[in-house]
Amino acid sequence: MKRLINFRVSLVAAIAFVLGILAFYELLFGEIVFGVVLAVILLTWLFLSLFKWRNMRTAAIVAIVFVLLGLGRSLLFYVARADETVERPVTLTGRVIDVGRNGETYGAVCYLENCSDANGTTYRGKIAVRFDNEQPSAGDVVTAEGVLYSVYSVKADVDSYNIRNNVRYELRDPRVIAVEAGNLKVDEAVRRYVYETTFQYMPNNGGLMYALLTGDRNAVDSSVQWVFSRAGIAHLLSVSGLHVGFVAAVLVFALKRLRMRPWAECIIVCIPLLFYAYVCGFAPSVVRALIMLVCSYLSRILLSRYDMLSSVSWAALLTLTICPFYLFDIGFQLSFMSVFGIVALNVPFNTFLTRKKVNIHLRRLLGVLTVSMCCVAATVAVLAFNGEEIAPFGVLLNVLAVPAVSVAFVAGLFGLLPWVFHYLLLVSDAVLQTVEFVAERVATLSFATFAFKATAWSVVSVFALLFAAGGFVRLGKLGRKIYYPICCFLLCLSILFAYVPRRSQLRAYVVTTENDSMVAMLSESGEAAVVGDFADFGAVRQIIDELSGFRVKSLSVYVSHYALADPEAVKAAVNRFDVNCVYQLDDGANDAVTHFLQSVGKDVVRRHTDGETGGDVTVRLVRDGILRAVCVRSGTLEVCLVYGDRPYKAATDLGSDIYVLAQADEAFSAARLPTLTPCQSQLAFNYGANKYGNFTITQKGDKINLSFR
Repeated sequence: MKRLINFRVSLVAAIAFVLGILAFYELLFGEIVFGVVLAVILLTWLFLSLFKWRNMRTAAIVAIVFVLLGLGRSLLFYVARADETVERPVTLTGRVIDVGRNGETYGAVCYLENCSDANGTTYRGKIAVRFDNEQPSAGDVVTAEGVLYSVYSVKADVDSYNIRNNVRYELRDPRVIAVEAGNLKVDEAVRRYVYETTFQYMPNNGGLMYALLTGDRNAVDSSVQWVFSRAGIAHLLSVSGLHVGFVAAVLVFALKRLRMRPWAECIIVCIPLLFYAYVCGFAPSVVRALIMLVCSYLSRILLSRYDMLSSVSWAALLTLTICPFYLFDIGFQLSFMSVFGIVALNVPFNTFLTRKKVNIHLRRLLGVLTVSMCCVAATVAVLAFNGEEIAPFGVLLNVLAVPAVSVAFVAGLFGLLPWVFHYLLLVSDAVLQTVEFVAERVATLSFATFAFKATAWSVVSVFALLFAAGGFVRLGKLGRKIYYPICCFLLCLSILFAYVPRRSQLRAYVVTTENDSMVAMLSESGEAAVVGDFADFGAVRQIIDELSGFRVKSLSVYVSHYALADPEAVKAAVNRFDVNCVYQLDDGANDAVTHFLQSVGKDVVRRHTDGETGGDVTVRLVRDGILRAVCVRSGTLEVCLVYGDRPYKAATDLGSDIYVLAQADEAFSAARLPTLTPCQSQLAFNYGANKYGNFTITQKGDKINLSFR
């Protein structure tokens, strides 16, 4: 049988390793369907390769081996991070690292390493803490007391940021006891030098240049980040393969005239690039670019042809071997899909232009445009799947921005050298000012971005289309006529499926954060109610995303503490659903929220007494001078939000199925009542959002089911 797939060991191994990671993730939450289907496919493939498709035997064996390796590596990584549940008051001493310390640091999260407490217990990884008053500098040794909680990076979703930075704990309600000046490490000293130098010589865009050089966006004003995101060039603020390519190009250009042997040139180029990756915190995209560069030198050393697809496959495999859960990081997904899009579409297009002897200047111009288009085509499904907005003008703007930022980046690199070289940063400042000016004009357009939904199968369909377009599947004329329509049909079907709301069913959805706790209840008839302070826009956004998947006919909004409500959070809920009424459950004032509701014709109804409101979803208040609890019920399922610095003891007699508290409480545990809190406690019947994610509550007969996905 003619081999159908253009076989590459690295590609098969990388895809199989990814499937192994996904299988582990599904099994972790008790979902066995994916694992069973994968096992059946692999065993069938192996059986056929042994007795019929013998030329596919190697690929089948490689796939099975690397699926098992992906499963095993994920298990080992997960077990290594599965620390015990910690919830105890401590007095900690630790060293402040510089993540988030360069730039506006007031109220920013601070990370401590090399931590130990007063009892001599040492803690692996880093501890996150937010100091409201004291703002220690990087390198300082801080002693503080507070309540220590575990941070769980693998729950309903994967917190890739904490995994990448090895954050394992969180210190809440901290009080600084002592601060002792310390020293910076090498990478921190370099980042501090870059920060101080860029801000000294680039008064307008020092933060942008610091982000370009190090990948740390903390020094970039939030409004500038918004502009770059709306304009579709936010990727320029993150260290990526593009930036590594800039550095490599400068080094290769400097070594070109020396005509060194490939192995010597590889060593000389890779040493400073390794140091650059170290300064950038070994971001996945930087590691990917570095591995691909090494692969290109290996092909020269071995006198073989450089294969970009094999290189990106090895890069993905090695990166995921280091940390399997990078697979769930959107930066990792965008980086690798962008390169795959370039391999599948742009490389054949450039080959076509060269064969047609197109003018070299026109070819370069078309190359810049097509690279941008290929990246967008490859990543649009990834962005939609992750809930990001699509910026269509980014394709054209990148034609200007990428070359301009290349000039600014190179000038910035040399501008870090001492003396007169610093004045090259003025060139970078002027170039970035131009890019920002154009980006602002694009970002102010009402149609600069649009929302777009997609499922995971949409990403798979795009990958399948690119795989064939790149010539990695040997299809005849008849095969192409069948393959492409099927892939396009599946892509359209998967996108449509993302927009089809499910039938309404009895369920509750709970989001608990440090700033707010919210409950959304949905009835079988499609009536819904949302209760909370509406103080945390992120929490409201999660509630909206959950309800958007169902047929919601009407929504009632209950604001527990009106003065705390974020106008943007209320606006997001009212604009998304058909809100029939907004209830204020206290006497607070909030002019911004009131004015917005009046502008859209929604009256605020004040509820200051006990009793129930609603139809299929009822809301009951409990007071004893102040609001103590709000009970939300549909059918026989009831969830109770309990308020106060300490949980209201009488609430244990309310008879609700689930209680949502600001913190765990012994009275509820002793009464064997299930409680949901922001942080996991060692008390029985308590579930913390930091461990499980958000909570979906359903009822089947007399049984209450909590799910965490």
